[in-house]
Amino acid sequence: MTFEEASERFKLPLKVLFRLHGLGIVKGIILTEADANAIEVVSRIYGDTVLLRSQISRMSKSRRENLIRTAEMAKWERYVVNRYMTHIAERSGGRLYVSQVADEIGRYYGIAKSPPIIRRIYQLRKKAYKELERSLKSTGSCTALRLRRD
Repeated sequence: MTFEEASERFKLPLKVLFRLHGLGIVKGIILTEADANAIEVVSRIYGDTVLLRSQISRMSKSRRENLIRTAEMAKWERYVVNRYMTHIAERSGGRLYVSQVADEIGRYYGIAKSPPIIRRIYQLRKKAYKELERSLKSTGSCTALRLRRD
């Protein structure tokens, strides 16, 4: 059985199956009977709210919020949002240009700089700014912080 077939059979996202493989729970790319049994166990508990609540209760509030905020994003998209958030929060001086961030994701994630990627970086930057503004308003601190835009 392949990962795609297992994904359909056990109603689990492919990303979860690849994670199980990365953790060594699933041994091969072609799944054995033992691998299928392990996936079946995971599929029974996957998404159980009691277990999820128990798992996330051990995380800090900021980590839980970050997890929820970036749940639907790809790894490189999370990098972009976090890059802008930390750049602004640290007030590290100079500007952080979209082209610079695009070069970074090209270097780290192998994603070519293209018009759709640049557009997505602009969207993510806007999301990071809005999130930071929202958090500053809710805490009442540093409301005078002015966010610079490229």
